[in-house]
Amino acid sequence: MIQLRNAQYSDADAIAHLHAAGWRDTYGNVMSSDFLENHAQNERFSHWQSLLNQSNRDVAVFVAENEENIEGFICVMLKKDAQWGAYIDSLHVSSALRGQGAGKKLLHHAAEWVCSEDAKSPLYLWVFEDNVRATNYYQRLGGVITEHTVTDMPSSDNAPVFRISWNNAVQLVMSTR
Repeated sequence: MIQLRNAQYSDADAIAHLHAAGWRDTYGNVMSSDFLENHAQNERFSHWQSLLNQSNRDVAVFVAENEENIEGFICVMLKKDAQWGAYIDSLHVSSALRGQGAGKKLLHHAAEWVCSEDAKSPLYLWVFEDNVRATNYYQRLGGVITEHTVTDMPSSDNAPVFRISWNNAVQLVMSTR
């Protein structure tokens, strides 16, 4: 049974491991193999340690646990962009739980949190153009491709990305029921 909870500082290693594994599984054609194999784990660990050590009301990280193991997480940032609103920074689910509703539960929970803080806030995320499965998934949940550009993410060689957005958090809550 998948349980959601707020992430804690002590979750940084498990989140980093899941994040780096997700990148390796999904972005082998987009990110440098040297980075994915030799640097992603440590880079993500530093990132998550830093983020989870901060006290910021405008950032929420939630984890999905299955039998006390972290199998997914989402990070959302309120008011990240004046036009586009809250930013879904990361959504990753372990390969073992992919397709079993964990991502949808995490999106729903994050959208509910955004609603509790600012129900009128739009939401957005970036997804690599190469990640067709995720793009299709977000579109099935009502997300609309509103921009096509290239990423400035390190080790991704300016890969093309889509901005996918929702008009407001309520829209995402409703589509993830």
